[in-house]
Amino acid sequence: MEKLKKIIFRLSKIGTLNLILIIVGVFFIWFNWQMLCIFREQGMIPESYACAVIAATIGECGICGWIRTNKDRRQERKWEKEDKKSIEKEE
Repeated sequence: MEKLKKIIFRLSKIGTLNLILIIVGVFFIWFNWQMLCIFREQGMIPESYACAVIAATIGECGICGWIRTNKDRRQERKWEKEDKKSIEKEE
């Protein structure tokens, strides 16, 4: 039970966005391994399926990057407002 608490604590430190990117990365490695196994057995892979999966994983990474950019912009605006308020108080 204590090991489970440690795992949950460490996962909470990583953050949701980073956890999603880790899962996508692990999935992508697993998917490539499966495609290599199919290639060894059949001599070819289902290219349209492979392209669709790659496009989806790249799209997911792009969406995660967009979310991160928006979070950073929101934080910068918040800091700018706080700086303006502190400058006005000093004057």
